[in-house]
Amino acid sequence: MDRRSDVIVLGAGAAGLAAADRLTRAGLRVTVLEARDRVGGRVHTVADPLTGTPLELGAEFLHGKPPLLRKLTHREKLTVRPCNDRHVFFWRGQLHEWSEDFESTQALAEAEPPDRPVGELLRELAQTERWPPAKVALARSYVEGFYAASADTASAVAIAQMEQAAEALGGITPSRVLEGYGRVLEPLAEKLLKRPGTLWLNAVAEEIQWSRGHVRVRARNREGTPLGLFDARRAIITLPVGVLRARPPQRGAVRFTPRLPAKERAWSRLEMGPLMKVLLRFRSDFWRELPATRRYGFFHAPALPIPTWWTLEPHRSRHLVGWVGGPGALELSRLPEQQVLLKALKTLARIFNLPLLSMRAELESWRVVNWQKEPFTLGGYCVIPSGALDALEEIATPVQGTLFFAGEATNTDGEEGTVHGAMETGLRAARQVLEHR
Repeated sequence: MDRRSDVIVLGAGAAGLAAADRLTRAGLRVTVLEARDRVGGRVHTVADPLTGTPLELGAEFLHGKPPLLRKLTHREKLTVRPCNDRHVFFWRGQLHEWSEDFESTQALAEAEPPDRPVGELLRELAQTERWPPAKVALARSYVEGFYAASADTASAVAIAQMEQAAEALGGITPSRVLEGYGRVLEPLAEKLLKRPGTLWLNAVAEEIQWSRGHVRVRARNREGTPLGLFDARRAIITLPVGVLRARPPQRGAVRFTPRLPAKERAWSRLEMGPLMKVLLRFRSDFWRELPATRRYGFFHAPALPIPTWWTLEPHRSRHLVGWVGGPGALELSRLPEQQVLLKALKTLARIFNLPLLSMRAELESWRVVNWQKEPFTLGGYCVIPSGALDALEEIATPVQGTLFFAGEATNTDGEEGTVHGAMETGLRAARQVLEHR
């Protein structure tokens, strides 16, 4: 089989698919190598086996109105509907209505240089503006959950830029693709599948040998069988920061020959934010039956092990989804799944003021998604520590017109950590390749 092409794309996530689609439309021969047996990367939709409801193991919401995703969903006639965005939080044994008094995103968006950990900013705001303890806890929980970051190390300036970028696209109000997020990327993969030899699944890149104008990638499948060498004039690398930081013999690690010292220094300054999800299906949607919680779509408990929960509205389902990022996710990721499940049920028992035994009896099915144990991701998404914002630009810079980099961790427009941000970088890398052909 001919393993020569014009461009090799490593990774069939959002960035890789966007890049490959653009290059094939321009008439180039493309080879996409994806280590998993599926496309989508951190977009992973599965159907509930009982109801068929789409369950999102990774990316779940469309925040605001990003033009690229709106275009794709419109073209495929997908249904995008707003979620139930009413929030309530559990604090010191009581449920409290979310109000502007507890909102901190505007303060986060106003952070300016010099950079510092966002936790320092929060402590300063708490003191100068006399924030109540609940607001401080919710703000830290927001940083650790929404950005999968430790408030003690994450860049305040980077988070401000991301908040501003989100606001420019319509804010963080969530919507859901009712057919499942995976359907957004599916058409891009289908185009590649129509070209024999273009999309290689179960193809783990081990080494990227390169010189100006020439790239050779050595790959194996996950079972260890060699797939040979793939040759091209150029390559687009869309691997997550967690994988780029990995070192052989760690599974999924990729070696560059010759090495890329400046790139290595840049991605070593970044972190891969820990992230876990817990998806539970119950025998009844009991939260809609309780007067105190029936109106809400999001439930927050910043002092509990799994601090954020939501329903699948506008789907009518019996599911609750738990979300934990940052240090809390890292701690939970070390536990057996049964212990994580128990912590989840205990958290919900506290929030809804129900006996733990009742929660256990109500449980019908469950799934724990630990992204730290995904060898071809090794975490949730990129976290930028204080003082490391310039590392994104370094990673995104092409090498000798031969190696190009994409993925959410190379987005320099404040959209890192997002699907649309990843796709934009794939299109940017494709444009750079076309400029060098």
